[in-house]
Parts: sequence; C-alpha cells; structure tokens
Amino acid sequence: MTLIENLADIVGDQNLSTHADHLSVVSKDESTLPPVTPLAVVWPENTDQICRLVKLCVQSSVPITTRGAGSALEGSTIPLENGIVVDLSRFTNTIEYWPEDLQVQVEPGLIYDDLNNQLKRDGLFFPPSPGGSGDVASIGGMVSTNASGIYSVKYGGTKEYVLALEVVTGTGELMTLGNRAIKRSSGYNLVDLMVGSEGTLAIITKITLRLAGLPEDRLKTAFQFTDEVSAATAVSEICRYGIDLAAIEFLDRQVIEALNLLKDYGLEELPCLFLEFHGPKPSIESNLEMAKSICEELGGRTLSLSEGQQPWEIRHYVTDSIKYRQPGYTIIRNDVAFPISALPEMVRYCQELAEKHQILIHAFGHVGMGLLHALILADQNDKDNWATGMKVNDLIIRKTLELDGTISGEHGIGLGHKSLFKLEHGRSVELMRKIKGQLDPHNIMNPGKIFD
Repeated sequence: MTLIENLADIVGDQNLSTHADHLSVVSKDESTLPPVTPLAVVWPENTDQICRLVKLCVQSSVPITTRGAGSALEGSTIPLENGIVVDLSRFTNTIEYWPEDLQVQVEPGLIYDDLNNQLKRDGLFFPPSPGGSGDVASIGGMVSTNASGIYSVKYGGTKEYVLALEVVTGTGELMTLGNRAIKRSSGYNLVDLMVGSEGTLAIITKITLRLAGLPEDRLKTAFQFTDEVSAATAVSEICRYGIDLAAIEFLDRQVIEALNLLKDYGLEELPCLFLEFHGPKPSIESNLEMAKSICEELGGRTLSLSEGQQPWEIRHYVTDSIKYRQPGYTIIRNDVAFPISALPEMVRYCQELAEKHQILIHAFGHVGMGLLHALILADQNDKDNWATGMKVNDLIIRKTLELDGTISGEHGIGLGHKSLFKLEHGRSVELMRKIKGQLDPHNIMNPGKIFD
C-alpha cells in the first residue's frame, strides 16, 4: 500500500485530502514566509488515530506538521513538501469542566473566543488574550507558542494557565503530563517544556487549563504624547511604581497614521498609550489617578475618542493597517521582549534606524511586559529596499539581545527567526537538540523549526 492508502486506512477517505485547494490552504500560515505544499492533509477524529498516524510516519520517514487555525506568524505551521499536515481544527470539544476549581479541559482546536463565551456564564475566563486574533487563535496554537496578549501584563501568558497536557510523542506514544494541582514540586516540569515547543516535540491532544474570575469592573482610557520616548518612559514608570494594570498598549505615530489611512479614525497623529484597569471601582480609580499623574508629568494628556470608538477596537486593526499601508510592500516582523526599563531605549533606537535607513518602522505592542513589535515595511521586488529592511530587523533583534532580552516574546521562532536563535541561547541549543531527540528520535515532528 502507498502512504496515502495507509493514511486513508487510518482516518478514512473522508478525512484525508491530496486536493490542490486543500493543500494550498495548509501550505502557509499568517506569516509572510513562502508556502510549501505537503503530500497530504489529514483530519484525525480521535487520539488513537493520531498515535497510529505518527507510527506510520515513523515507519515511512515522513515528517508531520501539526496545524490548528493556521494563524501563526513565524512559519511554525508551514509544512515540508515531503510531509503531511495533521489538522486538529476539528478537535474543538470542551472535555471536562470544573467551575468550582476554576479549571477546564479542552481539545486543542477550540478557538479562544469560543472558550471564553462558554465560561462567561459562570463568571470565569481564560485570560491570555491573543491580541486581536481571539476569534481565530486556537488553544492548542496558543500553548504551542506560549502566546500572550493585551491582558498578559496583569494575568500572565499562556504557560501560567496550563496545568496538564495529553500528548502523542514522536514515537506515537500517548502520555499525560502534569495534573490538576495548582502547585507541585514533583519531578521535571514537562508541561512547561511542551508549552512553546511549536509542535517539535509532540502533538498536543488535550489541555487542562486553570481559569480566572471575570473582573468586578473595568475601565479603559488612553493618553496622547508629543513624542514616542516620553510615552515609553511613562510605561516604564507606571510599571516601576507597581500600578495595577490589566493592559497597557503603546502605539507610535506611524501606527496612528496607518490606522487613520485604513479606518479614517481621525486621530491626531501622535504616539498613544491605551490602558485598561480591572478590579473594584475604588481600586480602579486610585490606579487610574496614579497612572494619569505619571503620564501628565511626561507631557501626556488624556485622549478623548469619538463616540462609539473603543481603544481595543482601534488596537485590533493595527496589523491590518500596516499591512495595507503601502500596496505591494511586505511586513518584516519581530516581537522582541526585554527588561521593561529598556523600553525607552528600544523605542528611540527604532526611530534612529528608521531615520538613518529611510524605511518605515511601526512600533507598538503589549509594552507592560517589555514586549515590542517593530514592524518594517519593505518591497520584496526591490532588492536594495528588501535587504535594508532585513538588515534593520536584524539590528533590532541584536539590540534586544544586548539588553538581555529575547528574540521572541509571544509569536515563537518557527522559520522566521531561526537563523538568530543561537545568538540568544548559545550552547544550550545543543541541549535542546538532545531533548528533542528523546521525544522525537526519528525527527519527524515539525523538523527544521526553531533550530536545525
């Protein structure tokens, strides 16, 4: 029997495709990296089928790329041309729910917003909002990249909420890692090892999450500044004083310009901070007053949005506004993170690079975590312009490492930043290879991602 016949024997003809249209869909993700067409895509119906699929691929030396919603931004779900895609987008069930323990067990294909819509009737939620992609991001994808978002400054990223995982390793063995205990001191933390591993160690089939209570009250506000460094300094100061924020987002003037072009918001084109506070009303008012005082000391003033405008609705369109700002141009991405006190220096450095190299850089992000996106627009059809964009991106990442930061704060490494991975991790990359070799001895689980 051929590989395709064997796959069909496991999942059924109706759950397998080699059709060009289906292969085109799974050949790419939301990154700007080139697509790769796999041999086939399969939609398994249960864990047993996944175990059998992996064992078949071991026997046939066929690489596997696991896919959820396909919203990854660094190429981590781009397959290999001699491989198959295991699509888990149909694994969308809530398996067990323990509201009294603030815990839930779900399948990896469940979408973030769908989960929270289920939880809100009990006054609960899964906090690590994946920015503006909550309507498409799958829980499995969030675990795979240790995703974070606008509320991570208060609640933390995905890894803080993962209690247990069921996984299928690169040998087809089914394992349960972790348990429902909130605190444990028992052996190696294999759950955290899986979180952020981008499908290179195992296929995640079940996820047990802890949850949080919905806040008693919320308040959203925004401040406008005359310059980017002052806005960034305000963030650093707000964090230094320990003001209790749910979210703080930075948007430079280039981002505001792009938003006005796309959505005609009519915003004054100056750098902004969008803030959100959660908690009892007296606590919110006290924290707001302290944050406002710091912003005003640095030249900030309250931004009054037009009726019907909401800060997070505006924030939702940031990436699209940059994407469509210059037709024919491509976004060169980064999602660097560093100690929060370095934010003003990083913002200033991005401005200097933009001016020196005459290239558009849009700086924004979940800055309360010391995380910054500095998206560059460049023309792939213009050899010099594209080379300049790539050079500038490289300089931003290297500057981050000088500041004892990381080349990825939330999107993962995938293919996009693989070439710079060793600069951050040095000799420990070899240890990572050995760990991968234990769980995936035949190197079939998303090979070539993160490191070679």
